[in-house]
Amino acid sequence: MFTYVGNGAYCYANSTSMLLDSIGEQVSPNLIEVLTGVGLGAVWFKEDNMIFFSNGIPHLGVSKAMDILGCASKEVSGTDEAGLVEKIAEELKEHPIMMGPLDMGFLTYMPNHPYLHGSDHYVLALGLEDGWVRLHDPAGYPFATLPVRDLIQACKTNRLQYRLYPNDLIYHYWSEPVRLQHRTSSEMYREAIRYFREVYLDADRLASVHGWMTGGDAIAALQRHVKAGEVDPGLQGHLTHFAFQVGARRALNYSEFFQCENPKLSGLKFMQSEMFGNCHGLAVRGEWQAIGDSLQGLGEFEQQFRELLFQKH
Repeated sequence: MFTYVGNGAYCYANSTSMLLDSIGEQVSPNLIEVLTGVGLGAVWFKEDNMIFFSNGIPHLGVSKAMDILGCASKEVSGTDEAGLVEKIAEELKEHPIMMGPLDMGFLTYMPNHPYLHGSDHYVLALGLEDGWVRLHDPAGYPFATLPVRDLIQACKTNRLQYRLYPNDLIYHYWSEPVRLQHRTSSEMYREAIRYFREVYLDADRLASVHGWMTGGDAIAALQRHVKAGEVDPGLQGHLTHFAFQVGARRALNYSEFFQCENPKLSGLKFMQSEMFGNCHGLAVRGEWQAIGDSLQGLGEFEQQFRELLFQKH
């Protein structure tokens, strides 16, 4: 198997990679994405009839990924916007900061931002002057400029569609990363396995409280909607423009990560990646009944992967 190289919706992984590179630490976004644990499992939000092929919470996953890598950073959160601009301005005088989750609908340098409200995003802020913040946006906008008033609105999580986020965050950012230790690949693997299990169990706990579905049950819920012809435009757009393609890339990166230490886990993720890619092609062609058939296999692979992950290594 050879590595896929290309663009993808890896905003927090790309931004973390840039943040670490600011101190000379070069880490692949592919590895960071895996270590966040975000792309594991699946969750079905009954309130929205919406699926995400992920169980992890990105801002928590970023911090854990840095820990597994042997790095740390200053991490700041707040539920009150008072003093936010002054705090960010002071930080940016000395170093860049990584910000997120942000609501893409308020990132007004994006030509299609009015259609992106509720989608979460991460960027690297570089400076603030005269009411404008300059940043590197990994979605393809280096040195983008954003009015501070829009940044303040973007920082609020109460409108985000991914319900695993807390809805009362007003801002969240990381700065001043440092290397604490150099871990071997085997050490990172062992730490990651422990964390991946936590991601699954934490998602199960949240789902039981809110009545959501996870894992194979979540994929089965999507399958029922597809088979019944109940794919509304929001779900259709989500699957066609985001979920299947990013699912394929994430699964492939997990396959690469597991390849040396656990070929069985690697193989399951490789087959899952192929199936996500097939589902994307079917979605673009509007072949929804065929997607319903493919989802059966996707759910089976997910269940097999989870069972193997929880076995003693």
